[in-house]
Amino acid sequence: MGGEMLEEGEPAPDFELLSNSGERWCLSEQHGKVVALLFYPCDETLGCTRQLCSLMDHWNDYVATKAEVVGVSTGSPGEHNSFVQKHRLPIPVLADADSRVTEAYCSHW
Repeated sequence: MGGEMLEEGEPAPDFELLSNSGERWCLSEQHGKVVALLFYPCDETLGCTRQLCSLMDHWNDYVATKAEVVGVSTGSPGEHNSFVQKHRLPIPVLADADSRVTEAYCSHW
């Protein structure tokens, strides 16, 4: 993954990260599925907590898309697991500890 911005219509760069449950999650293994990646900077900050918790308010809308919804943030799988459990989030959160995936996908960070 280079430092260039991803352009619309380009294939998404593959990556592998650990989920909050400690399982390996690889984008290329999701081939044929629609995947919605939700990037956020940090667990337990006001804005990010509201953003992720709003999923629950609109979960039926997300389910209707048939997309696999996955959070991506810095931090460890254990930190994310605490966050997911505390807020009863219905999605896995991937640990992007070195921000390499975030930097490949998000121009604003």
